[in-house]
Amino acid sequence: MLRKYGVLIGLVLLLALAVYVNVRINKAAAEKPTPTMKVSVANENESIAAGNVDSYFETFRTDRTNHREQEIMYIETIIQHNEVDAETLADAQERKLAIVENMEKEFTIENLLRAKGFEDAAVIFHPGSVNVIIKAETLTPQQVAQVLDIVCRETTEEAQNIKVSTALK
Repeated sequence: MLRKYGVLIGLVLLLALAVYVNVRINKAAAEKPTPTMKVSVANENESIAAGNVDSYFETFRTDRTNHREQEIMYIETIIQHNEVDAETLADAQERKLAIVENMEKEFTIENLLRAKGFEDAAVIFHPGSVNVIIKAETLTPQQVAQVLDIVCRETTEEAQNIKVSTALK
């Protein structure tokens, strides 16, 4: 029982470390002066820091990959720990599988959107929430419906849980 609490405390410390590192990286990235780019978000205009749209999509994918690799590394540490109880091991394996499934869904949706004629897309999937950023100045209602159809079909999420945005060219 004491080991279980020790492992749990270790996991909490690893999670806190991951959050701390993520905040530091994001703070350092935010301090770099870069030109801004307009992004249209479902009838709203926001700006994101990026040199241009192409570098936004490249940076997004790189950051997403790095973040996922870090998450998987933490989970692997738990899985490989010799004194982990069966419940913690099962939870870690389940979390790792969920990350891999999310990665597969994002990859599939991005490729299906490109196959349907969209120049590029970035997808962030979490159960209950999907964000899709399309490389375009605007989207027609038919294009939004096409995006929603693909995302709903691949994730089984309802349309109200999906947010479609555009990154201006």
